[in-house]
Amino acid sequence: MRLYQPSAMRTLIALFALSTGLFSVQESQAAFLQVSPVTLDLTAPAQTASVNLRNNGDRPVNVQVRVYRWTQNSNQDFLTPATDVVASPPAATLQPGTTYTIRVARTAAPVESGEETYRLLIDELPEINVRRRAESVNLAIQYSIPVFFSDRGAGADLHWKVEREGNRLAVEVTNTGNRHAKIADLAVTSPSAKVSLGEGLNGYALPGATRRWTVTSGAQRILPGSNVSITAAGNDFAVREPVVVGRQ
Repeated sequence: MRLYQPSAMRTLIALFALSTGLFSVQESQAAFLQVSPVTLDLTAPAQTASVNLRNNGDRPVNVQVRVYRWTQNSNQDFLTPATDVVASPPAATLQPGTTYTIRVARTAAPVESGEETYRLLIDELPEINVRRRAESVNLAIQYSIPVFFSDRGAGADLHWKVEREGNRLAVEVTNTGNRHAKIADLAVTSPSAKVSLGEGLNGYALPGATRRWTVTSGAQRILPGSNVSITAAGNDFAVREPVVVGRQ
């Protein structure tokens, strides 16, 4: 199944971390940083985009901005510092109630074939206040925003596989195309059962990458050798792929 020209996505990955060295939590500070859009999807010849940061709190917020090249291998994501895409400025202080604009630019030539994939990391730096009680907590947030640069003819090409692994069910997709695919609401359905691998975003399959998901709940209802249907949602496409369940 080949998927052509997905539209711009709106996906947010937020990683929350509490300050270390605290033994009790009596007071917390909410994270007031908001970011939009949460995906940058540019088609050549476009080379630049903007991201708006807004501080909805009542104190200044310090942020750090970095760009990483994003690759996938062995069902894992890998980030390495980017040298051909930059974010400006790389750091800023947002005053309360204000909006700040970050500019993202590709410094290399426009993509002529396929797609280049990156992630823009925006970190809200924890506030350090020596007058605040020691048991208080700063809630820091990190936005990890997918950034895609592609040519107009790029498209994903997905190939699916389902296997039983003991008491687990594994679903695997390989993207042999030259553009990413966003996978959401992934499920395996047989005439007598439906097994969900998670509602909402399951992840991305980048060009040339293989992604794999496993689930235990309900897996015993999907038997090796049975005919099933893999369903998932994307941006402007829907997956409905017939597969015979294998055994590992």
